[in-house]
Amino acid sequence: MSPGKWCKAGDALRQAIKMGDRVFFSIASGEPRTLLRAMAEDHEYYKDVEIINGFLLAEHPLARRGFESSFQCISLQNSFSMKKDSEEGRIDFLPVRYSDFSRVFARGGRTPINVAIIQVAPLGPDGRFSLGASTTHAYPMALEARTVVAEVNDQAPRTLGPCSLSETDIDFLVECSTPLVPYHEGSFGESERRIAEFVADLIPDGATIQIGIGNIPSAILQLLHHKKDLGVHSGMLSDGIVDLAERGVITNHRKNFHPGKLVAGELVGTEKLFRFSHENPLLEMHASSVTHNSELIGKIENFIAINSAVEIDLTGQINAEYINGTQISGVGGQFDFVDGAYFSRGGKSITALMSCANKGKASRIVPVLPRGTPVTLPRYMTDIVITEYGVAHLRGKSIRQRAAALISIAHPDFRDQLRGAVQKGCV
Repeated sequence: MSPGKWCKAGDALRQAIKMGDRVFFSIASGEPRTLLRAMAEDHEYYKDVEIINGFLLAEHPLARRGFESSFQCISLQNSFSMKKDSEEGRIDFLPVRYSDFSRVFARGGRTPINVAIIQVAPLGPDGRFSLGASTTHAYPMALEARTVVAEVNDQAPRTLGPCSLSETDIDFLVECSTPLVPYHEGSFGESERRIAEFVADLIPDGATIQIGIGNIPSAILQLLHHKKDLGVHSGMLSDGIVDLAERGVITNHRKNFHPGKLVAGELVGTEKLFRFSHENPLLEMHASSVTHNSELIGKIENFIAINSAVEIDLTGQINAEYINGTQISGVGGQFDFVDGAYFSRGGKSITALMSCANKGKASRIVPVLPRGTPVTLPRYMTDIVITEYGVAHLRGKSIRQRAAALISIAHPDFRDQLRGAVQKGCV
């Protein structure tokens, strides 16, 4: 195979993308902004191109008004930045489990990806291009796609692990110098801190954790500073992980799978995280076939999956993706990590959420999920639920026992209402 062709962004994209193609672009902080900006500026050239994306930290660059005849955008995991475009019908949604993504869009499948648009770091001393901040989807899609277009960003971290490409693996290369899309952790209050205290009490020294982003995860990470020899096997890393690693809390020494290594697939943070990750031998970036592989995760001892939810009903069904008729997230990797934790020796699956929403006007613990609400996690998979009012252990409990446990950690203003629903047989 001949090495990829170096050219300008617009020229590369015009040569790579044909009418009716299905195109994937890498996600979150690894979004190839230079290439997508060029594609948006040249949108009139393209016709009926299907765009596949996952979680985004910035507005979708190809879902603008007036682009509908050029691009049909389909998201696997919505985010706040896509809310308006989704509500106005310019972004469709595809329900798919995170670990199934590469199979759904494989070359020999029903919906193969034709073009992968990715971001890579400059050529490394090994003669290969690291996929940098985003590998879970980008790496397998680059291997499966007919054509690969890569922006070579000198601001991208050169991360280590198996997710790298040679110049012959890439069809078109475009030089750029663009800051990565940042994610700034927000502040948290006393309620989040109380939830974090309950979660921290359930994490033993030597455990391996999976955790996401948001106010509650930020609070949890800050309250793990007294722990010893924690490991990380997660879909994403945030700035809070850097603090724990630099303090010697995260060592990965007791991991029986990838010992001594932080394992992740997405860097979602700021320059603090990106610089920490650059050529760091303690970090390995992997595809979703590793990060979200529940069979592999189940072999990790004391694996603790920490996730959140929009709401949970009194039987334990969890909705983590849908609010008032709007798709705000996706199936994501929650099921994969919960499934892995179920089979892990000493494993736990924790769902941590605030007891109320809408400034205290609505309970997040409800008698039943509203009609039409997707079930992100079925009740038989739900293990431990935590709010600022306590901890409910659901595994092994009957429906009535589950209802009683969940009511005990609901906001006091809603407990009588929830008990009434049980008495009326609504559960």
